Amino acid sequence: MGRKVVITLHKNDLRVHDNALFHAAHDAKHKDVTHVLPVFVFDERFVELSGLPGYQRQGPEARTRQYKFWRTGAFRARFLLEGVFDLRDTLRKHGSDLLIRFGKMEDVTADIARDLIENGDEVKEVFLQEEFYTEEKAIERKLRNNLKKAGVPLTCFDQVPLIHVDDLPFPPKSMPDVFTPFRKRVENLPQFGRPPLPIPKQFKPFPRPTKPDHLYPGFGGSIIEKDHRGVDYVLQCLLQPLQDTFQLRAGSEGKNQKSAFPYAGGETAALQRLDFYFKDGSPPPIARYKETRNGLIGHEYSTKLSPFLCLGMVSPRAIVAALDEYEDKFGSTQNTYWIRFELLWRDYFLFVARKFGSKLFTLGGFEEVTDPKQALPKLKNGWWKTWDMDKPLADSVEHEQPAVRWMQGNTGVPFIDANMAELRESGFMSNRGRQNVASFLTKDCQIDWRLGAEFFESHLIDFEPSNNWGNWQYVSGVGNDPRASRQFNPIKQGNDYDPHGDYIRAWLPQLAKVPTPRIQCPWTMHPSDRSRLIPAKSYPARPVLEQPGWRPHYNRKGPNKHGVPNRNERVRNPGPAIVGRAGRGSSADGDSGAGSADDKKAKTVAGSSGDRPKGGQQHHHQQQKPQDRRWANAATQTTGEARERESRASARVLEEAHKNGHRRASSKETMIA
Repeated sequence: MGRKVVITLHKNDLRVHDNALFHAAHDAKHKDVTHVLPVFVFDERFVELSGLPGYQRQGPEARTRQYKFWRTGAFRARFLLEGVFDLRDTLRKHGSDLLIRFGKMEDVTADIARDLIENGDEVKEVFLQEEFYTEEKAIERKLRNNLKKAGVPLTCFDQVPLIHVDDLPFPPKSMPDVFTPFRKRVENLPQFGRPPLPIPKQFKPFPRPTKPDHLYPGFGGSIIEKDHRGVDYVLQCLLQPLQDTFQLRAGSEGKNQKSAFPYAGGETAALQRLDFYFKDGSPPPIARYKETRNGLIGHEYSTKLSPFLCLGMVSPRAIVAALDEYEDKFGSTQNTYWIRFELLWRDYFLFVARKFGSKLFTLGGFEEVTDPKQALPKLKNGWWKTWDMDKPLADSVEHEQPAVRWMQGNTGVPFIDANMAELRESGFMSNRGRQNVASFLTKDCQIDWRLGAEFFESHLIDFEPSNNWGNWQYVSGVGNDPRASRQFNPIKQGNDYDPHGDYIRAWLPQLAKVPTPRIQCPWTMHPSDRSRLIPAKSYPARPVLEQPGWRPHYNRKGPNKHGVPNRNERVRNPGPAIVGRAGRGSSADGDSGAGSADDKKAKTVAGSSGDRPKGGQQHHHQQQKPQDRRWANAATQTTGEARERESRASARVLEEAHKNGHRRASSKETMIA
């Protein structure tokens, strides 16, 4: 008698905890199912597979649509591979397994279903996590049609957002066009996300092939099952085609020790990070989240959960459960509120992407729908500068195209270049960095925002379409930011968040000897000092451009604001003042942002360009009422006096260095994390 099989087809749900696919396959409605076959297919449209020995690509290379970057760069490929093989290891511990194949998801899955049927088995259903982007929906339709020919139904599960779509107070098509109305209505829901689904107590067996030496269809059977190849070998094959462009580091050397995200991919590492951030210590790191979340160095300044979230290695509901457990022990604070706040931003972009569909990826962005008149000039030739991809690299950085200098981290603005170096050399970048480099590309250089979005797609380990593309639209002024003209001042930002230059020196070692008062603007040094302190031809002598609004910040002597809540980041009635136990606020990390974005939004004040503020926070950051300031005060009162003393000392050091011609660095070294 044949087996009754459910195929669980995985993509961005690389976990066994809180996974609707595994839960449904083991629930009462499927008690007649005897076997469960988990499958993961590395799809050639998203990951370049031509480096696998013997693989024949069916379609074009896996490159981005507009600027032809590899869609999955080196660090993303490693993180994904680690996650897939970690899921296989976890399933084996539960008595199951994971079938790993390479090709087109809809073809490989249908072939596996037919193979089971030809063997005398019955394929009851195929389960798939539902995604709502145009390309993913097209693949889903092809998969459904292929399975229909074999007589197999496809069932999709909507489990990516924290708030289930059926629990929203409005349908996605009626989503507010800006964040604040969304946040206010969702925060008032009786329950902030559904409870996590339990892991099945006993996994149903994996349906092994019944014939000797038989392999399930799809490329990769001999590599994975016969030769028992693992992460290192497959990664080497996937990296082989990626060596031909200047935009991408190979990443084959593994984790960069300077990275703020030194973790392997996978559910195992994700849950370890979750426990560390919410449970380790008295109190755990979350107790400092609001104060440290704009940090740049080290792994503790933010949750670092966005890379795990984007591939489903941890679920947002599991994060909220850990947050609830923390609050039960330590109480609700502004720190816990801001975690929920970030999770809400993640959900907002997920649902807004459903509303606007393909506009997530078009030049005009959401603005084409929300404000067609304002969008029209930005669609005309000449509004956006671009990158001439056919033009060879220049013989010197000073003659290079601005877009290339941005990608290479050679703009000549150290705060921008250090962030781009971190991205290129580790696959990660802080939320603060993402906002600044995006603003610099689109507002200062006026370059097509899609170049930045596609470059991030290739490099960021926490790339997720809605948060990445939605945030790039937001910062560039074509998304749902009601103040589209806001602009970041990278000199002021560097002074505020890297006041001693520790971050810049970490990622731009050629600037290690530059005095702290000049670390954000080395071009202002006397030429003799520059030639003495910066190795020849190691860093641009002049920035790609210079804004008048930067100059007031060249000789900054005042205190830095790192660790001090920004007055424009405060929300009305934050924290437990509005969030009760039954309907706690919202949110998650987002380097993504939480991303972050990970990926991450331009939610914080950027600083001014001249007298008129151009950079800044999002619409949802409102000035607090006087009675609400106690929440912001609570975050800083324990360290206020020490910070004031540090600020006065830093000011004295900077002033002395300025008087001495900026020939020596500040003697005060501070780790910003």
